[in-house]
Order: sequence, then C-alpha cells, then structure tokens
Amino acid sequence: MASHTSAIRNLPTVHEIAAQVREGKLSPVDSVQRSLDAIARLDGGIHAFREVWADRALQVARELEHSENLSELPLAGVPFALKENTALENPFVQQLTSAGAIAVGTTVNPQFCTWGTTTLPGLAVDNPILPGHTPGGSSGGSAAAVAAGMVPFAQGNDGMGSLRIPAACCGLSTLKATPGTMPGRVGGNDWYGMSVQGVLTVNNEDLRLITKILTNGMVDAEDPAKTLPENFAVSVDTTAPVFGLKAAPEYVDAAQQAARVFADKGFAVTEKNMPYSLNPLPMLARWTAGVADQLRDEPCPDHLEWRNRVHAGIGRLLRFTINGRQVARDGARIERELPGDTILITPALAKNPPRIRAWHRMPWIVNLLSNLRFTPYVSTWNYLGFPAGIVVEPTSGLPVQLIARPTQERILLTAMETIASGGRVG
Repeated sequence: MASHTSAIRNLPTVHEIAAQVREGKLSPVDSVQRSLDAIARLDGGIHAFREVWADRALQVARELEHSENLSELPLAGVPFALKENTALENPFVQQLTSAGAIAVGTTVNPQFCTWGTTTLPGLAVDNPILPGHTPGGSSGGSAAAVAAGMVPFAQGNDGMGSLRIPAACCGLSTLKATPGTMPGRVGGNDWYGMSVQGVLTVNNEDLRLITKILTNGMVDAEDPAKTLPENFAVSVDTTAPVFGLKAAPEYVDAAQQAARVFADKGFAVTEKNMPYSLNPLPMLARWTAGVADQLRDEPCPDHLEWRNRVHAGIGRLLRFTINGRQVARDGARIERELPGDTILITPALAKNPPRIRAWHRMPWIVNLLSNLRFTPYVSTWNYLGFPAGIVVEPTSGLPVQLIARPTQERILLTAMETIASGGRVG
C-alpha cells in the first residue's frame, strides 16, 4: 500500500477549492463541473457512486454563485458525496451545505452497512490506490470517491469501523467522534449508540476544518495557540483486541514510527497491553440487533442477503442482553490506562485489504472472519464510545489509528496532525 498513497497528496483539497471560490478564482459552477467530469471519467471502473445529481448540483452551484455571503463560507463551492444511507435532510448534511458545500450524489454501501467490504449483487467498489482490492466498508464508496479524486471529501458513518476501515484501506484521514459530538442520527437507534456521522478527507488539515464546522467550533484543532498539552503522553499497543490476531510487521512498524514522532519531541511514550474485554457478546448484540431493528422498522429490501438474514436473526436472539453496565465497566478499565491527556496508538489494519470477491454471496461466518482478520483494531472503540481517528504515517505511507478518552477530539486531531506533518507539534 505504501507505494500508492503518495498520489492522494496531489489531489485538490477542501482548503484549496474553498479559498479559490471565496477569492473569485474559481466559480462554484466550475468547481462542481470539475467534480462531475471526474466522476464521468473515472467512476466507470471504480463504481463508487450509486447516483450522480448533476442537474441538481449545478443548480445549487448557480444559486450559490449569487449568494451575498459567498466570500464568508468556509466550504464555499466544495463538492462532496453522500453515503447512500444518509438523506440530504439529515442535520449533519445540512451543516455542511450551510457552510457552502454542494452534494453531487450518493455513494455505494453494502446492504445495511454491515460489513467491511463494499459489494452488492452485480456491483463491487474498487480501491483506487490498490486496484483489485476492497476499499473497505461500509463507507467504501465514499472512500473510493475521495481517493480517486472525484470529490475532495465525502460523508460517511461509523458503527463498527465504517469510516476508519475505508480510510485505512484508501490512505485517507477520518475521525469517529464521541457519540453526541457530531450532529445527525444514523438510522433509528445509531446501532444502540455505536454509530456516528463523519467525513473522509484527503488530508488531516481538511478533516480539522470540517470537524470545526460540524461542531460549531466546539472541536477546534485549527487554532495555532492550542497545541498539545504539557502532560500529553502516548501509549502504544500493537496487540489486537480480538484474541489470537495480530498485525503484519509493516503495520506494527507504522504504529511504532508514529509513536517515535512524539518521543523525539520529548513526550512520554509507553508500550502497553490494553485490558480489552474478552467477552464479545455485548458488542455483537448491538451490531446485530441494530440490523434486526432496521428490518423490523423499515421496508424489507427486495433481496435480503443471506449473510444479513443470519445477522439479523442473531440480533433478535441477543437484543434482550443489551444494557449499559458492561460498556461502563469496560470503558472505565480502558480509561484508567489513558490518564489525563494520554492517547493510544494502534495499527489501523492487520494486513492489506482483501481482494474483491462476491462477499455478499458468502456465508455470514466467512464475512465475519474476513473482517476480523484484516480489521481487528477498530470496532472496540464504537462499543466503548471513545473517539478514534485514522491518519497516514508519512514515513511508511501506511495508516495508523489514534484513540483518546471521550470528548478529547481536539487533542486527538492535533496529535494526528503532528504525525501527518512529520513531527510539527500543534
């Protein structure tokens, strides 16, 4: 993967596009048309988009062009994509469009957004930086659209790693925030509190800007006065939360290299084995019951995949076991290992993304084992509600994951930028 991620650094960024539009160097119409041209040119081989809203996007761009406050909008004329499971009316999307961003279409996700690969009958989303391999899931279409340069950022959501897996597979930046930090719901029950809205971006700088906008300035990692705190520290754990699984050496090395950036700056860095819960049932119950609830509350799709039929059946059996006590106990145990302003660094993936196959036709257990083997590091943080982000470590070109205590998104994003910039603190 390392040899592929460098091309992403040359893609147009949110900062660049918005600045050009605000300064009158690029019109909103031309900005959107450039994105639509890229979709027409590239998506035939990638299959990231479910729908392209060319007429609607151009009309919105024309209206924005005559807006009196165009020069003040932080996302002026920036095209973006929506994950298929999210409506334009969602408060998360409304926050983006109010800032001047323009939706150009919806991207593909697997049925019920359940899996870490993005395939449907007759359709498989390809990975632009690692062709022939999955872009991850469930926000795989969104990640592929950004990595290919069709849009500079895309909306997605993360219930079991559905932002962080695609970001890691496609060399992008993302943040799964503490529940309640970002606006907008994900479905009827947010998978019992595990699922949150977010974005995928070309770089960490764009992620910081969009996060500030979405949180109305509450999470402001752009302020140069707000650097890493004096008592900032780093813990590194390369062991997987899933017993018996471990990362390939190159992904372990990337996590350790990310930690060395902070050690070189004089911050304390400690290797730890985090006290992860050995009981998978509380997380499994939420994941499967969330899908069971969708089947109960929403119209059944014309074709219900067998893997999801099994998934929902497990959820109906386990739904009664869901309560907050186990989460509170497990979360408190982890928080004791991350005192104050300490963050945790782990590998983002255990190995390279699997090759594209008809995953939607395969049994539930095959999908489960495949997901666990290449992404064992991500879903624990949905269950616990801790913020977690993905950033590319520049020396290796491989993704790493950073985790912080709940509500510490600013410190997390600042630490991610420190890694992305090769050691600049702040």
